[in-house]
Amino acid sequence: MIKVSATKLRNNLFKYLDKVAKGEAIVIQRNNQEIARLFPVAPSDWRERMSTRPKLLVAPDEVIKPLEGLWEDYV
Repeated sequence: MIKVSATKLRNNLFKYLDKVAKGEAIVIQRNNQEIARLFPVAPSDWRERMSTRPKLLVAPDEVIKPLEGLWEDYV
């Protein structure tokens, strides 16, 4: 974890943002007291945000089985 003063952060903002993007955490201090922390954003996975999981109501073999005779009445 990197500790940096608010003034130094302001003067070198993009340098410190690059470090955060690479995984570093930064503690921002003013008058030698911690006032904030910068952490990298964790990559989100859309699968974790799903509230319901799809379920097959039939056997997997039944899903890919060809439908025979479906169009016989229409031809």
